[in-house]
Amino acid sequence: MEATNRSKRITKVVLLIVTLLLLTFFVCYVTDMLDVWLSIRSIVAQEDTSLKTAVGIKKFCRELQLAMKEKRTKVIIFFSFVYITLQTFCIPGTVVLNAAIGALIGSLGGVLLCTLLGTVGACSCYILSFLVGTSLVEMVDEKLMKGKGLHTIRRQVRSYRSELFVYLLFLRLTPILPNWLVNMASPVAGVPLRVFALATAVGIVPQTYLSVRFGALAQKRDKSTRIVSVWDTLLLAVIACALIFALKVKKHFTTSNTAIGVASRAQEAGKTEVDILPGV
Repeated sequence: MEATNRSKRITKVVLLIVTLLLLTFFVCYVTDMLDVWLSIRSIVAQEDTSLKTAVGIKKFCRELQLAMKEKRTKVIIFFSFVYITLQTFCIPGTVVLNAAIGALIGSLGGVLLCTLLGTVGACSCYILSFLVGTSLVEMVDEKLMKGKGLHTIRRQVRSYRSELFVYLLFLRLTPILPNWLVNMASPVAGVPLRVFALATAVGIVPQTYLSVRFGALAQKRDKSTRIVSVWDTLLLAVIACALIFALKVKKHFTTSNTAIGVASRAQEAGKTEVDILPGV
């Protein structure tokens, strides 16, 4: 019975994915997005443009700024479709899209848009994982993380059940567990969608800003050859450690206050008994 239900869920998900792909292709055809795709592909096809290195990404952003001035709106819509698709199916590449969007609309607008797209894409992955069920998540975790990632998240979610927002924020700020695993494992581990979405929206802002800023500065004579520097990584680590420290301090004082409250009530109960006994 369980296998039948699982098979039905997987069939529904596959049909949903195929429908979305067909709808996306239709929208791209109607809105002339295929022309945008071909233009972007021609930029990437240049010999000195590579999306695997920071220098190549900077070159791509610079060429994109020059070639897409008249098609900026269409390019942004196209990138939005691609961004959500990559996030939903846990495909790498959003760093390049962050930089490209930053090159097109600047740091402030780029951070706002990419944060929104990243949150929507992560929530789409969450929902997809919820629909598919535990078995697929366990299979992926076993293959890519040797079965340790999902177990870790489940254990930590049980430990920090009252502070899930802070824990998820910590995971977003640090590279302890990959984001794709957090997206897929959260519904299986029992993380509510509302908490997941809020922690994602806040937690991805620092890294999103760094990659968007890199793309926005592509046109300037910036000699930076790294998207995220050592100092940037150190700053994120300090923020994450500060969150954990604040959580530990809060738990300590909460436990202390609870213990004091229990002792105080016990003492008051003892006094009441002493006051009542002489009058008996």
